[in-house]
Amino acid sequence: MTYAVGNLLDLPPAWVGAFDLVVEICTVQAVNRSVRDALTAGVCSLVAPGGTLLAVQGATRRPDDDGPPWPLTRTEVEAFGRDGLEAVSIEELGAPGAAPGRPGTWRAEFRRG
Repeated sequence: MTYAVGNLLDLPPAWVGAFDLVVEICTVQAVNRSVRDALTAGVCSLVAPGGTLLAVQGATRRPDDDGPPWPLTRTEVEAFGRDGLEAVSIEELGAPGAAPGRPGTWRAEFRRG
């Protein structure tokens, strides 16, 4: 097994479109909204043709600048569906022990055709 570290804003060219499965858990929500779009694009660029992206992020209904973290709105989760990635499912899971209706966690699956 090989482990590597990369910068989503400056990925090695060999990584672009190279992964059958990309799992993004809470990295994007950990950064300010000012760089979120660029990070989302970096994550998406890693997915190979026919590959899958699984994104798991904190959920919010109203953007808030108090953070980190800065949970994602549904629109921000849907932004993973770009550059040939299509949403298979996007669901909001309730937070364990939270009152009904409170934001929880997004679990979204995208596939590249």
